[in-house]
Amino acid sequence: MAPNRQLPRTVPLFRDETVDSFLARLAAANHLDIDELRALLSVRMLKKTPITELRPPLATLSSFTEHQLTLALPEFIATRNTDTPGLIDRPLPEGHNAQRPACRLCAHRAGITSPVICWMTHDRNVCLRHLLWIGDGCQRPEEQVNVTPLPGTVLAQRHHRNLIARHGRRWVGLAFHSAKEIFLGWKERYGFHPEEAITRRLTALSYPSGKSVADDLALAAGFHREIVRLSGLLASDHWERVALRKGGLARFLDEVSHRNILGGYELEDRSDPLLQWIRDRAGNYNMALHFNRWEILTILFHEETTRRLTKRPAKDLRTCPLPLPYY
Repeated sequence: MAPNRQLPRTVPLFRDETVDSFLARLAAANHLDIDELRALLSVRMLKKTPITELRPPLATLSSFTEHQLTLALPEFIATRNTDTPGLIDRPLPEGHNAQRPACRLCAHRAGITSPVICWMTHDRNVCLRHLLWIGDGCQRPEEQVNVTPLPGTVLAQRHHRNLIARHGRRWVGLAFHSAKEIFLGWKERYGFHPEEAITRRLTALSYPSGKSVADDLALAAGFHREIVRLSGLLASDHWERVALRKGGLARFLDEVSHRNILGGYELEDRSDPLLQWIRDRAGNYNMALHFNRWEILTILFHEETTRRLTKRPAKDLRTCPLPLPYY
């Protein structure tokens, strides 16, 4: 039987929070186990049961309207394409969007003292309001380190957003994930020099408790500016054309040093991570051209956020950057 009255205590909503996180906070505020709260919702959640079935009973228990819950919790948005204000450009609750704690200071500012887990797109790595790292390596709020000692990391967050405005979220997202893999591959192969400067950058970060940060977090935050610069290079339509054009590979590789991504970078062998990326890129284009359908690449380029229903561009993907004979 559906609930007919609200719980004694409610909790504030937080933008882009996961449903499980909101339910956990609501249960804790009312001294309930999460299973007891789910029993009160009276919805049997099977594999094929849409999560939107929880919205009406949860609205009753929490004292919020269904519209308010939809505005806060992306899992309750029932469509990818919408013109409803407040529902556009929201994270899609799917596997390629991460679940990480929201900025702990933003949560405290909203009157929330317990952890808040949110859906995070690839461009949410630094809270610009409080200068906390909320990207890779942060699985708990206490792991969010202050990046004030690394102004380049803060500037990279703004640069990251500018890249999305310039090249599109889908392309920058793909480039950013590739850039992280390439950069970590470079670290294993070449190391970084001078070692003293690198050590100062990585040791500038510390947890609120004073302990040194974990290695994966230090690398992600410490080299965020270089990874974003490499993302801009990989996402650029112009440099993509240069890399795949005959005789253009050397120019593309020189741009890595010119942008101060990796100083003195030279291609040492054919197994270099960046060269492998270029080969994979050419293979993707060949596949699309073979089937004579450039739109087949939508399989590789997932959408991260909801989009407008009207005034959408005729083509969501770029046209083929080079004539057929080059492939």
